[in-house]
Amino acid sequence: MAKEYLRTFRLFDFDEVEKHLLISGDLKGDCASCRALGIDFYSAETCPECGTPFKYCASRRLEMNPGERFQWARHMQEKRPDLTLIDYSDYAKILGKKKARDIFG
Repeated sequence: MAKEYLRTFRLFDFDEVEKHLLISGDLKGDCASCRALGIDFYSAETCPECGTPFKYCASRRLEMNPGERFQWARHMQEKRPDLTLIDYSDYAKILGKKKARDIFG
């Protein structure tokens, strides 16, 4: 039976995700918790700046190249099966709402 990647939905504690999220770019990543840059997302288990362990990963690159979504997911699961992959656009949308609530109450 062939295995394929499918997008699924489940509830997450957003503060938990934000604290433990590694955001990948083209070549390096950054820590969503402290904003440290230049992190090797293929090997870093913790943030070199704040020491936060990474549990989740999202890719900014997929916003401009959505056709690579499943290719990226397959590659990341091979390299980093310890991480839960999340959609960056979902993360960014919720983060924007959270920041607006913090500013406007």
